[in-house]
Amino acid sequence: MASTGRASRVGGTIRTKTAATVAGGALLVTGAVGAGVWWTTRAPQLQVVQRNTQVVVDPGGRQSTVAGCAAGETALGGGYAIDGAAYATTSEFLGSTAWLAAAYNPGSTSVTLTAYAVCVNAPVEFAPRGEYTRHAYAFRDRFIDKDRAADDGTIDDLTTHGPWVGFSRAYLGTDTCIPGYTMTGMEFRAGRAVAGQPVAPVPLEHLAPPTAPAATPEWTAALDAGTELSPHPHLLRTSDAAERQTRIEDPQPPQANYDIGVRAICAKLKNVSLVSDRVSVPAGGSAELTVHCPRGTFAVGGGFRFSPLAADGTSPQRYLADGLLYASADGPPPGPSGRPLRDWHLTGRNQETAGLQYVDSVWIEHSSREELTGNGYFDSHARGADDQLLRGSTVPPAQQLTGSALCATVDGEPTRPGAAPTTSLPHPDLPPVLDLPPTTTTTTGPTPSPSPSIAPSPSPRPSSSSSRPPSPSPSASTSPSAQPQPQPPAVSIVQPSANGTLRRGCQEDFTATARTRPGDRPLTDPQSTLWQLTGPNGPTTLGSGLTGHFTVPLLPDGTYRLTFTATDPTNGLTTHTEIPIHITGCLR
Repeated sequence: MASTGRASRVGGTIRTKTAATVAGGALLVTGAVGAGVWWTTRAPQLQVVQRNTQVVVDPGGRQSTVAGCAAGETALGGGYAIDGAAYATTSEFLGSTAWLAAAYNPGSTSVTLTAYAVCVNAPVEFAPRGEYTRHAYAFRDRFIDKDRAADDGTIDDLTTHGPWVGFSRAYLGTDTCIPGYTMTGMEFRAGRAVAGQPVAPVPLEHLAPPTAPAATPEWTAALDAGTELSPHPHLLRTSDAAERQTRIEDPQPPQANYDIGVRAICAKLKNVSLVSDRVSVPAGGSAELTVHCPRGTFAVGGGFRFSPLAADGTSPQRYLADGLLYASADGPPPGPSGRPLRDWHLTGRNQETAGLQYVDSVWIEHSSREELTGNGYFDSHARGADDQLLRGSTVPPAQQLTGSALCATVDGEPTRPGAAPTTSLPHPDLPPVLDLPPTTTTTTGPTPSPSPSIAPSPSPRPSSSSSRPPSPSPSASTSPSAQPQPQPPAVSIVQPSANGTLRRGCQEDFTATARTRPGDRPLTDPQSTLWQLTGPNGPTTLGSGLTGHFTVPLLPDGTYRLTFTATDPTNGLTTHTEIPIHITGCLR
């Protein structure tokens, strides 16, 4: 029977005082002369809908949730939305019936993560999916990398030796579909670039479909840059091309060790089109963008891309200190689960500060405008009154976010309405990549417990600073040429005291000591130190430096572990110390 919406009469006539009820797909007419049966059965309508689930992500924590399709539906893809300044770390397909999203919350207030599954009530043909082999790395250097500090002009930094070789330019994750299939989206999964190195997450800078999907069936994914330039001056033989020179920090911050694996979702669809729109995201703020699909098509996926522009129209390389640009929402518009999906919604967030200069601005120290010679350094401001700026990049008042919606129709027979959404869904464990302290066998302090449980001990664990170095062997002590062996730093927490009290939501003072062994020199570089507080959802980073004024996370009353970690940059050895600390409410 064609689904024309008309009712066909079978016997009898209809009068004004007629009672009608629907039973078994037929209109039963009663209470009238010549009552009969009017068939009203419609064929199922093909629909693409969104189905969602939600979970709360506590401050400093990470959570995941899985959205599943109803029985008889097929998952085309998915997305996520976070109602605050947090960002997704994993977004992936679970077979063809569900979608998983995970988010990290670096803020001080709880946020809600919504995972969306894009579901269609028809069978869809997918291309075989491979492994997560195409990675996007947060570690990134400028495209032109020159360092003329050496007489022969060779480069000598983290991009030419050590564990970061090869990462500086491999920052784009890409994947493609075989001919005949449309890429409806790209999965990504959080990971660690270099084993044994500390790691912390950064958001995606873009997860973007191509401008012409038929001609370029390739999406790209990139993380917000995780590398930082060295703040230390270094000698320039000449000022020529100084703005293209670079010197990378060693050791790198843990954000630089973050990466994601990507994988394409390829399906056979019809009438595929790509619709894009833009919104200006103000510095220090956020902006919403909804992209609408053409009439008669459904939204089956989407993505975003930030397009930062300098005053001269070029795209400057951004680093962590310049603020993060990301989309905390990349999925269907908010609404009840099961709603037809014809639009794609994005929330762009801009954590930069307008008017400041990027930290990769290049300066010449103690120079004149006529003679640009001396020590060059990278910073956002001059160190001395006579320093000259060779390249300055000012943070603009807003950044452009481009949002895209992939629109299509599905060629297939719709299935009959099924049962409620599946309640038994797969929920794989998340990889432990967030806010972990350095892991090394040379640590002399106590090993942190992998459990996020609260420490109930009333007395502090012994500090690694009290650990005595091993006694030298007789041969070493008697040899006149023997040199002291490198050891992890000696560290201690001065403030707060063990079993002291911190007030959640308030800013408290923190002080520690960290000195090299041998040498007994203080470690003054903040990047060599890390403060963490371990709560029910694992460790939360408070800040870095020997002293600091940090905000205490919003944790329930109880006893927790406060950990201070230090790394000697000359030998790479790491140690830490920890004390129990009590948290109570903040009296303002």
